[in-house]
Amino acid sequence: MSDNELDSLAERWHRGWIAADGLTSERRDGRLVVHVNRSRRQYEWIVTDSGDVAETAGIVAATTEPNWLSVLTDAPEEVTAAVEAAGLVVARPDETFMRRSLADHPVAAPPAGYAIEVTRDPVIGVRVLTAGGEQAASGLMAVVGEDAVAHRIETAEAHRRRGLGSVVMGTLARAAVEGGAKTGLLFSSTDGVHLYGRLGWERICGLVVARNEAGA
Repeated sequence: MSDNELDSLAERWHRGWIAADGLTSERRDGRLVVHVNRSRRQYEWIVTDSGDVAETAGIVAATTEPNWLSVLTDAPEEVTAAVEAAGLVVARPDETFMRRSLADHPVAAPPAGYAIEVTRDPVIGVRVLTAGGEQAASGLMAVVGEDAVAHRIETAEAHRRRGLGSVVMGTLARAAVEGGAKTGLLFSSTDGVHLYGRLGWERICGLVVARNEAGA
């Protein structure tokens, strides 16, 4: 995949992320920068150009505020070496950028003893609740045009290995399709890749996430 194609997908994904979290973004010298506005992460640079990793890492490393850098890449070891050489600390070296057509996404019913709650305001929110009202699993999906970006997919430790992640994803996908979405995009941890793979999501590329010393 070319850097231009990857940049387009990253742009589409980030629009869903900022919609889901209520954030803003801008372009600085052509670089995509998201204003995260958290105590340990003020800004996050997103890079898809393999030739721009070292320079952008140097910019992030030189800032005095806590800033992060996310690099979409098929060469994570090379990126890790480059950002560390610039003075950054790699926080997450092995996440995965994924996508899927949502029209035929599998939808699973909750197991006995659980119920689903769906909200739209306008971000789609799904919660899987126990009979006592305890939140067992949850997730968000922001629809921007024909794209839907999954965000904060979580299952509580006590309720894992019961298929609740599949319930959340299927319910989100169905609601997103009802909202006009056709393509799903997400970033996944190593553990999440197995779930999404079983649901038919495909890998686009890897992701290396690093921070400067102020973001510790």
